[in-house]
Amino acid sequence: MSSRAEQDLTEQTAQPEPRPGAEGSISADGVGHSYPGRPERVQALGPLDLHVRPGEFLVLVGASGCGKSTLLRLIAGFERPTDGTLTVSGRVPEPGRGAGVVFQQPRLFPWRSVGGNVDLALKYAGVEKADRAVAREGLLERVGLGGTADRRIWEISGGQQQRVAIARALAARTPLLLLDEPFAALDALTRERLQEDVRSVSHETGRTSVFVTHSADEAVFLGSRIVVLTARPGRIALDLTVDLPRSGVDPDELRGSPEYAELRAQVGHAVKESAAVRA
Repeated sequence: MSSRAEQDLTEQTAQPEPRPGAEGSISADGVGHSYPGRPERVQALGPLDLHVRPGEFLVLVGASGCGKSTLLRLIAGFERPTDGTLTVSGRVPEPGRGAGVVFQQPRLFPWRSVGGNVDLALKYAGVEKADRAVAREGLLERVGLGGTADRRIWEISGGQQQRVAIARALAARTPLLLLDEPFAALDALTRERLQEDVRSVSHETGRTSVFVTHSADEAVFLGSRIVVLTARPGRIALDLTVDLPRSGVDPDELRGSPEYAELRAQVGHAVKESAAVRA
């Protein structure tokens, strides 16, 4: 890849850093992560710097193996960076604290009902038992599953199960929502509907969201900001602000607009080009 093309690819939209310690902010300074390997450790990510403001919907996109999910796990506190420092809301992230997480698979408890899965999350969030029924119904309504609390997990579709997983993550009442390719296994129509749900919920709650995907189309539809990572070790190839309306627009009209098509082409090109960039 030419140095000129690399320069064009790595041009970033200026992003003011978040106020240090602000709830929902993410600060990564010189963050890198490596895994044991033979004959030497495998550098999976970075080093990179990334600062996310509260309320942003950040989409991480790139080819397989570029470190997207690794970065998400670091933000969730499931792993610690081997280099640099990373804080969420001004603190070192810890599993189960500060973030609701939605995985590729719903990971629901099959012996509990739809409502029972959400109730458990509310319990761990410290919601009093007397208040859980109202909170549960509100969350299920928010993800389009009102009236399903008594249904068993095996009685609902895969898309509905993923909605339950999103409701459960929202129940955590944290300032941060993390989603690791949650729609990858779903059919195209269900995927689009859930994209619309997540986009709407993010706007309504004002939570900071970080979403991992391979899809340029999904990135543009969901994100208020898109970061494209290079091939392993993942570094930032493109940091782009998405200037599309977050509310008051029909999703189909948005997807069919020239602005949307232009952004999708730009991100798609960046993903393709960045897949060939190695440190």
